Amino acid sequence: MEVDNLKYDLLDKLISIEDHHLLEKVNDLIGDVDINKVPFKTTKDQKNMFLKSEEDIRNGDFISDEELNEEEDKWLNE
Repeated sequence: MEVDNLKYDLLDKLISIEDHHLLEKVNDLIGDVDINKVPFKTTKDQKNMFLKSEEDIRNGDFISDEELNEEEDKWLNE
């Protein structure tokens, strides 16, 4: 798996974790990483995606997390 894909997979998993103890363990495991020294680089496509997302937010073109989960559940159960 490419590094960028692995990072996104890890971020998705971290975001979904609700277990405080598990999050503390993950934080302990990666705690030595100095995020100030690791630059966050985006590709041109990612930057465009962020800009489009900001435009969508300004225009009110979004749904709540709850609505998204409901739509996802419907889609998965089809």
